[in-house]
Amino acid sequence: AQRLLTPMDARSLVGLDDLPTIVAVGPFDDRAHAQQLAAAFIAVRQRCKAQLVLVGTGVQRTNLMQSASATGFGSDVHAVEDSCGDRWSNLVAAADLVVLSSSAAASTLLDVLAAGRPVVAPADPDTVQLVVSGIAGLVYRPGDVSGMEGALLRLLTTAVLRRGMGGRARQVARRHRLELSMRNQCDEGKRK
Repeated sequence: AQRLLTPMDARSLVGLDDLPTIVAVGPFDDRAHAQQLAAAFIAVRQRCKAQLVLVGTGVQRTNLMQSASATGFGSDVHAVEDSCGDRWSNLVAAADLVVLSSSAAASTLLDVLAAGRPVVAPADPDTVQLVVSGIAGLVYRPGDVSGMEGALLRLLTTAVLRRGMGGRARQVARRHRLELSMRNQCDEGKRK
């Protein structure tokens, strides 16, 4: 098995301060999700030192950054547009936890899980099936700012929980990809 970068090593690679890091993966097009993320990050930031890295684009990204700036936490929010290949992998590796946007693709969730990072994600059927709250990450109800804030704080402040979920996240991704591969082989066999 390939050795994963520690968050601290990855943060130095991508030029981030070595602070507890929340990486939020876009697209940032959903206004309600962006407002929820901004409010939850501001609440987290009032309780502990942390930084938020926004990976991806979207019309709501600027609003999210402005909300953080208005409360004095703007310097703790970083936006990264160009995030392909190794850069994307290193940004995810720099995370203590990853927040997925409400419109993130299932493949993005699998990539994050494969990187061994716990996720905080909206409770929709596809996400819940892979994350299984408390196993590979935590889920919250869309619109529930205190639920998102609680999940972020719990993972940021509990290293043992974070590491355990990260390890299980890799196993979930591996198992899911194996099941998909086997299903595709079965489908191919039926067509022949």
